[in-house]
Amino acid sequence: MVTTNLDTMIESLSSLLNTVLAVSLGVIGWIIKRIIERLDLGDKRLTKIEVELAAQRERDAAVESRIGKVEQAINEMHGKLDRMMEILMRK
Repeated sequence: MVTTNLDTMIESLSSLLNTVLAVSLGVIGWIIKRIIERLDLGDKRLTKIEVELAAQRERDAAVESRIGKVEQAINEMHGKLDRMMEILMRK
């Protein structure tokens, strides 16, 4: 009878330990999953920011190109006006 109770207690303890282990592994797995999800969200945010920055750089380059063309046109007009002023001053 004592051995039967002892065997029953050992089986109950073994069953309890198996249950605790299964629950612990489940919780650890859930925590790891949440960490991975957060890392993925962070990666997605960084990728989105990188894309936005690249697009902004392209827009900035386009604006600088246009400004450069405007400056060139203004300098050409200034040169022509200087020549016209010289011609008018000679007359």
